[in-house]
Amino acid sequence: MERDLLSVSIITPTFNHAHRLREAMDSVLEQAHAPLEYWVIDGGSADQTQSLLQQYSGRLNWISEPDRGQTDAIIKGFKRSSGEILGWLNADDRYRPGAIATAAQYFVNHPQVMLIYGDARFIDSNGCDLGPCAQVEPFNFQRMLTVGDFIVQPAAFFRRSAYEAVGGLDGGLSWSMDYDLWLKIARRFPVAYVPQVFADYRWDGNNKTATGAMNRIREVEQVIGRHGGSGLPAYFALEAAALRVGQSIDAARQSQLPQAITFAKDAMNHLFTTRTLSLLAQRSTWRMIETRRKIRRRSCRLG
Repeated sequence: MERDLLSVSIITPTFNHAHRLREAMDSVLEQAHAPLEYWVIDGGSADQTQSLLQQYSGRLNWISEPDRGQTDAIIKGFKRSSGEILGWLNADDRYRPGAIATAAQYFVNHPQVMLIYGDARFIDSNGCDLGPCAQVEPFNFQRMLTVGDFIVQPAAFFRRSAYEAVGGLDGGLSWSMDYDLWLKIARRFPVAYVPQVFADYRWDGNNKTATGAMNRIREVEQVIGRHGGSGLPAYFALEAAALRVGQSIDAARQSQLPQAITFAKDAMNHLFTTRTLSLLAQRSTWRMIETRRKIRRRSCRLG
């Protein structure tokens, strides 16, 4: 029988994000859970990050030194931390009140579960709500391989024992290190979905996921192959099709017709598969597409 309180460690990787960092840090420090250990790992920012962190001296732990990017910073933070339950919150995002206490209590009540995740909401640059992260659904390993990553990273928490047992995060991955970690844990341990909003995920068109383009898509396909899957999961195939359509239009506008045709053919190859067509027949897919449209319209107005 586990004791009533499990220690939690949260890591925030950051680099030149002083304009967002305070909101993220406050959302962690205002959580009603003890013991809570918080590390901010700064990659040697040239903005006001270090002076901001000094204002929080005594309330959190932090270091500022060059690193090899986001994944490296998170790995470094986990190595320095000691909590039994782990999670990371990027400087763009924020926790909802009570998220950590709810997650920790779930682990107490379900000692066999090694990874949990909840719901999340999209927010814009100003922190205004844009709608639910509609891709979230109850856990199914096969759907993670063939449909997509329906775990929103800031809404996920996991046991250190599971993290260490599967070798932790892959430092060679830039975009899909979280997806890879979920799959590694899920192949060996129970995973659970908790139907409660745990986090707000900021989407303003400039975050890392939004700018990954086809490099991110190719990395996802590599990760899926590691875990016994083949080809792109349906959500990512739709994303790839949309990217290729955009590239085809841009090439046509520049009178690069052979390249435009190549991009268009690739878009059709991604779109017209059993996986993607099946996904387009589901109402939840169109809710997600409408949410993304809303986000893009809002981003355009803000820009």
